[in-house]
Amino acid sequence: MSIYQVSKFAENPEPLFSFRRFLENTANLGLVLPFGAASVTSVVSLAHTGEISLPLVSSAFLCVYSSYLIDHLADVGRLDGNLESTRTKTLSRKSLFTAFGVAAFVAAAGIALVFSGLEAFLLLLCFPLAVALYGTSLFGTLAGELLPYRRLKDIPGIKAFYTAFFWGFLMLYASRFVDAQDLRQTVFFFVYMMLSDFVNTVFCDFKDLARDRVEGVKTLPLLLGVARTSKLIQAVNGIALMVLAVSVHLQWIPAWMLALAPVHLYVRAIVDHGQKLVAADGNPGDAAMDAEFLLWLPLVLGGLALGL
Repeated sequence: MSIYQVSKFAENPEPLFSFRRFLENTANLGLVLPFGAASVTSVVSLAHTGEISLPLVSSAFLCVYSSYLIDHLADVGRLDGNLESTRTKTLSRKSLFTAFGVAAFVAAAGIALVFSGLEAFLLLLCFPLAVALYGTSLFGTLAGELLPYRRLKDIPGIKAFYTAFFWGFLMLYASRFVDAQDLRQTVFFFVYMMLSDFVNTVFCDFKDLARDRVEGVKTLPLLLGVARTSKLIQAVNGIALMVLAVSVHLQWIPAWMLALAPVHLYVRAIVDHGQKLVAADGNPGDAAMDAEFLLWLPLVLGGLALGL
């Protein structure tokens, strides 16, 4: 698929409607972002070592799956049925999915300890703690009366920055897992992922405008408005592309990493399409935007095949 076709698909995805339904159903099961984590950590492994570390990919998938289950399970039964997301409704069998989440994280931790070591294991422990502080009342319990917030997500505007930081942290975890020696590559992946996920997280807040307004969660779209927020994330998407291009030019990262450039055209088209949907009282969802991370591995493999 050419860059032009990728852009046109993001703007008008109806010809592949069945694929979109499949993607949305997969997202409702909480699987798109874990597969995305597997894709991006595969690229980190390729850049640092020249090969894909299957233990790293497996632990990343399981860690992100369990972490997002914590977040979504915290909403089960807490909101009015009209405000619950489709994903939350899908997870209504809370005890079953809680067991899945615990098993997934235990497996991820075991893989990190056995195949990498204590440092990677300790880094991995940060993820469920970070999600619990963000989406549950644990933060309020620890803060007591020092802060007027029950959850970190209740702090105005923090969601996008907090989530982006921990996706960047996932890149640090991946680099540590494979014992990366090139600090410049590690820094690149951290910064590049933070910028990329900032765009992803803010855009995905478009689908929850009504719920966040009722809950009092002041995300950037509610603070800035949809139009200004769209301009902001388009600018950040452009900055991420510049970081990619400059890093390749400076030879901080392999030249085949430039194959990720089409992702930014895809993201730009998704944001444009989503803004129009919101303006027409539609819901852009999050599955199409989350799928950007799925593109990383096939694109860089294509870049390698072309000899970039």
